Amino acid sequence: MKQNFILVAILLATLSIVNALPHQLNKRATTFIPCPGNIPFITTTLTPDPPTGAGANELITISGTLPNPVVAGSKLVIGTFDPTGTPIGAPLTLDFCTMNGATCPEEYFSLIQPVTMPSPLPTSYMIITAINDPNGNALGCSVGTINT
Repeated sequence: MKQNFILVAILLATLSIVNALPHQLNKRATTFIPCPGNIPFITTTLTPDPPTGAGANELITISGTLPNPVVAGSKLVIGTFDPTGTPIGAPLTLDFCTMNGATCPEEYFSLIQPVTMPSPLPTSYMIITAINDPNGNALGCSVGTINT
C-alpha cells in the first residue's frame, strides 16, 4: 500500500511538471503594418527579431512593389520613435538609387540595410521605414512596434 502511494505521488508530480512546461517556444516577431493614410505598404523585417537593444546592429530587409516607380533623388528613411511619436535619435536617410541592389527608375525592390539602433531605447518603440520621392512624398511605408 505504501508503494502504491509513492507511485501515485511521483506520477502526479511528473504530470504537474510536464503540464507546466511550454508546449512550443513562441518567438516574438515584430509585425510591420501599413502607415496611416493611403500610402502603399512596403514589407519590412528585422534580423535579429526582436532587436537586441540600444546600440545593437540590425539588418532591415525592405521589399515591395510600388504603384509609382522610385526615381533618382528618392530617399530611404528609417526612423525610431517612442510611443508618443517623438523621434529617438536622428533618422537614417539614404539615397535609394545609390544603394546596393537598387536601380532607378524601379517599381519592385528588395534591399538589406544595416542599422545601428539608437541609444537609449524605451521599453516600447516604433520603427518606421519609408521611401520618399525627391519632393518628400511617401511612395511606400511601414511601421512596426517593439515591446521589450
